[in-house]
Formats: sequence, C-alpha cells, structure tokens
Amino acid sequence: MLLSDMLYQDPTLLAADKALEAKALSEPRRASRLGMGAIGESCARKTWYRFRLASREAFGAKTLKLFADGHAAEAVQAERLRLVDGIHLDTADPKTGNQFEYTDWNGHFVGKCDGKITGLLQAPIKLHVWEHKSVGEKKIAEFRKIRAEVGEKKTLRKWNYQYWIQAILYMYYEGTDRHYLTVSTPGVRETESCRTEADTAEAIRQTVKAKRIIDANEPPERISKDASWYECRWCTFSGICHQKEIPDRTCRTCLHSTVMPEGAWHCARWGKTLTSAEQIDGCPAHKFLPKMVAGEVINADDKGVTYKLEDGSAWYDGE
Repeated sequence: MLLSDMLYQDPTLLAADKALEAKALSEPRRASRLGMGAIGESCARKTWYRFRLASREAFGAKTLKLFADGHAAEAVQAERLRLVDGIHLDTADPKTGNQFEYTDWNGHFVGKCDGKITGLLQAPIKLHVWEHKSVGEKKIAEFRKIRAEVGEKKTLRKWNYQYWIQAILYMYYEGTDRHYLTVSTPGVRETESCRTEADTAEAIRQTVKAKRIIDANEPPERISKDASWYECRWCTFSGICHQKEIPDRTCRTCLHSTVMPEGAWHCARWGKTLTSAEQIDGCPAHKFLPKMVAGEVINADDKGVTYKLEDGSAWYDGE
C-alpha cells in the first residue's frame, strides 16, 4: 500500500465532520442543572465550572458521533429486551411522557434514568433501574475481564466509577436496591450486562457533595496543580482553571445570582427570577464571582470591583 493511500483523508468526510461540529455549536446553549451522571467525576472543580456555565463545552465530531450512537443503541437494546417473555421495561414516565427524573436540592440536582425493568430471568420479581451504555470494543473487553475477576455485582464500580455513582444514586432516589446495566459495542452487535446492589451510605455522601457544589460561590480545589496532568490537559475548563482565562459572562458566574427553589436562579441586581436564556446571556451589570478572577481584590463598591492582577496591573470589573 502506498504511503499516500495510508495518509489519505476524504475531503468530503472531513467537511461533514466540520459541519457536524458547527451545527452543534449553533444549537442553543442550555442552562443545565447538576447531573447525577456527572457528580461522580473525579474533579469537583470541573463539575462546579460546568454547573456555573463558566465556558461552553465544544465537542469534536468523534465525540458527537459517540453521543448519537449511544442514543440509538439505547433504543435498540430496549426493544430487544422487550422481546423476552415476562420482561416489562418502561423507558418513559407515564405521568409526563418523558424520561423518569429524580431531583433534589431545590431541583438543582437531577438524574434521568433510561428506564425501569422487571422480569429479568436472574431476578424475576425485583425492580431494577435500567441504564444502557455504548462503548468501544476495548472497553467491553475490559468489562468482561473485570466481571470474571470480581463477579457481576462488583463489576460496575471497578469498571467505571462515575457510572457506578450514577447507578447508586438512581437506586437511592427510586427506592430500590438493584440496578441493571447493559453495555454494547457500536451498532449493538455485542452486549454485556451486570447487576449492581445499592450503597445507601455512598449515595448520601454524593448528595452531600452535590449540595456543596450547588451552594459554593467559589471553585473547589483542583484535582491537580499541574496543567499537564492528563485529566487537566484534556479538560474543557483547563484554560480557566490553569491558564487564568476569563470565564464566560453568564449569570451563574456573576455574584448577583443565587440558586432558588425549583431549579431557578435569582438576580439580586434586577430583583427577578432568571429565565434559562437570561442565565446564559448575562447582562451589562455582570460582576464576576471574585474567585473566578485570577487576582487580588483591592477595592469594591456597589458599582464594581478592582483587582490587582499577577503582573501588577489593575483590572476593573463592573457596570
């Protein structure tokens, strides 16, 4: 094979990938709540930045395709499970027609499970919270290896800690003690599974962690002070966290805003509850939460705050 053939890249497919990325960026940004699927991330600071809308996360075409594959695989696997006599799988809340949703901390902490299932041949009567994940072939091979080493019910925690935290939180809020995970390769050609038992003590610890993040007006400690640490190097928020970049001027990065019941945010400057669009857009009266600015506060009044930056210059943040 010629080297030129090995290095060949189809310009049409490259253009399609660029168009996919552009389309994702053009879609309206959402003022998301703190997700139960994210609280298990190793870096609480990253989770806090995301919750505070510090920067829009831009995903490459490969990641966007993985997301799409995951959604498609979930639907395929659900239909296959329903083919088994005795299985009853609900993937939508009959009260709302949407995914089953769990909320806590005034609606700011939220989880949406893929479904609830009964009739598993391993445990016909027991209600399980169901989740499906689509992964690469190496990850599913690792899954099989871990399950053989530690047994089915310990597999999820060792294989993916973040997924395990999500699972035990869903069980905690559902009030059941079993979780059923199916894992497939792209195209749902191969599927594996494991059941997981509840861990109420750990679930409570994670809800407390969520409360700390929601209430915090300054970022938690970094997972590493080294920007080259692998988890920092690929993090969306590395520039803000390590390189002193200025965060986005959203309402959630502003010291005027506070969390309110029912997942709402309130602005003290204008005395109003903020819509999702307003939270993202911010306003000319925006003032950064002081710990989001890489400098020392040297003066503050009703109109603004003056910081002394590391290079000795002064920077004014105000109306």
